[in-house]
Formats: sequence, structure tokens, C-alpha cells
Amino acid sequence: MKASEIIRIIVFSLIGLALMFLVQRGLYENRLLAITDVRRITTWVEDYYLRGATIVFTASVVAAVSWYVFAVNAKPRNAEDVASWRVVWWLLSLLPVLSIFIAIYIISDGSKQALGSLVLLFTLDALLLYWLTTAASSPKALMYIPPGAFILRRLFRD
Repeated sequence: MKASEIIRIIVFSLIGLALMFLVQRGLYENRLLAITDVRRITTWVEDYYLRGATIVFTASVVAAVSWYVFAVNAKPRNAEDVASWRVVWWLLSLLPVLSIFIAIYIISDGSKQALGSLVLLFTLDALLLYWLTTAASSPKALMYIPPGAFILRRLFRD
């Protein structure tokens, strides 16, 4: 367990938190992403967007932290062991994906027009909070399991 890995998890989680609950919220509240099928945008944001964003944020962070905890405790002995951990990473990736579907289902009651932008934003959020976090901070034995981790880790000089 390296301090730099834990710091990256915290930093990416804080960036995701700021993006989802400040920037993206502001995009809707300031009508930069226009939604005309709701009467009061602030009510929609509070009643629907924030619930959906909380679900996606929580699921993505839980999946990333779970991966880190599993990976820290993993002791792969050979390539076959490492390959089985790749399956675990992909299974954990289902948690953020499913959370997007749940959030969209909840939000669809409030606005049909917002669904396209929400799918895009929540997908980018999940990529940041799960994929990028795990690709940048997986422990040494499994550091190259997430797709693209080799290139990303070279940027971090790990």
C-alpha cells in the first residue's frame, strides 16, 4: 500500500465530487444544459439530479475502493492468478454501470429531455471515479489490470 495510490483515490474522488455536485449541477441550474419539460429547474435538480448523482458517485467510489482493498490483499503467484483478478475488476465495473441505469430510471420520472445529457455526464463521472481511479492507483501486483493502466502509469512514472 503506497501513500501515492491512496492520495490518487482521494484526489480523483474529490474531483468527481466537485464535477458532479458543483459543475454539472450548475450546468442544469444555469440552464447551460436546457431542460424545458420541467417547471422549476432548482426543484428538479434537488429532487432528481442530486439523487441520481449521489447513486452514481457512491457506487463508483465504493467499486474503486473495493477494488483497491481487494488488490492490496491479493497475492497473485502467476499469470493465471492475475487473469482471475481481471475478471474481478470487470465485475466491479458493473456496479457503476448499474448505478447509471438506476439513476436514469429515477430521473426519467422528472424529465425525459435531460436523459441524454445525464447518460453522457454520468458515464464520464463513472469513468473518472472507477476506471481512472483504479487505473492510476491499483497496487503493484495488479497495477496493469484496468484497461489503459500501462500508459496511464507511465504518465505517473510508476
